[in-house]
Amino acid sequence: MQVKQIELVRQYLQIFFQLETKVLKDVSNAIIPNNARRIGDVGQEQFLAGYILTDVLKKEKPNKGVALMAITEKDLYPKPEWNYVFGLASYRDKIAVSSMYRMQKEADFNLSLDRLLKICSHEIGHMFGLHHCIEANCVMNGTNSMVETDRHSLRLCSLCQRKLNSGLKYDNKKRLLELEKYFKENKLKEGLELMEKDLKSIQQK
Repeated sequence: MQVKQIELVRQYLQIFFQLETKVLKDVSNAIIPNNARRIGDVGQEQFLAGYILTDVLKKEKPNKGVALMAITEKDLYPKPEWNYVFGLASYRDKIAVSSMYRMQKEADFNLSLDRLLKICSHEIGHMFGLHHCIEANCVMNGTNSMVETDRHSLRLCSLCQRKLNSGLKYDNKKRLLELEKYFKENKLKEGLELMEKDLKSIQQK
């Protein structure tokens, strides 16, 4: 299920950012040393997110790549005093890591995928210069719990979309049409309704 979700995330991010997106080879969990691991509050193993950024991704980033993100099935923590973090990004180095651990809901593939799409597009959004947004219905609005993540939107608000578009110079109507098709094919109802609404808004201008 996770392998299938990662491929669907790749497809989504390629459309969302309008940039070619590739999945690189798997990396073994064995590369994380004991001093960058711990046992979490409910007995789960956790990896130190900062170690993955500085000691793994900086070395792995391809020369021709614009940004690089790791996805791990292990839970993450950002520093000893924090319980967990969904993901972490370096704006300067354009690298990020996201965890699938808290995204997964047994027997609900689409909910798990929806959560992963939100977290991954949020973290990569940071790498392209988007900061946390105060608009509730924007994927760049920060979340601190799974309840908040589920409540928040998949889409960028109009201001964040314009900021992203000013840097990446894509055709937003083409992007929205491709997102609409993606949501329809993968039976993601909320995303489909949002894209239909955004497309209608463009056509009325």
